Amino acid sequence: MNLRFATIAPAAEQRVREFAVAAYPNEGCGVLLGRRDGTRMVIVDVTSARNMWTERSADRYDLDPVDFMKADRDARSRGLDVAGIWHSHPDHPARPSQFDTDRAWRDYVYIICRTTQSGAEDVNAFALEEEGKPFAQITLDISPVPGGVR
Repeated sequence: MNLRFATIAPAAEQRVREFAVAAYPNEGCGVLLGRRDGTRMVIVDVTSARNMWTERSADRYDLDPVDFMKADRDARSRGLDVAGIWHSHPDHPARPSQFDTDRAWRDYVYIICRTTQSGAEDVNAFALEEEGKPFAQITLDISPVPGGVR
């Protein structure tokens, strides 16, 4: 069953924006924590991670695996799962690039936040229909969810 929707807690969505702005003019990245509910991913919290892609950090990200493991442990300790990945697109639309698509995993939500000198702008969510296929934009609702940011 493919993901069609994502709901993110307002405080978590705000943290994505703050982390993305803090990384500007480079790409920021992090992990989405939550749980799956049928075709919906419920995102209750987010983390920030180190972007290991140093030579092209303005248009690429490589999430530090140590930060991913820390986020996974944190999620499990709270009865949650890794729900996906977020990253920013400095001065570019909040749409996945081919690079993003090539590195994506099925069953995760990918949130992309456009950043500019003025701050965070569009925030969009995507999911893969099938491995190796293009991303599909999915509906992103910002609304309270149980077990939100602590």
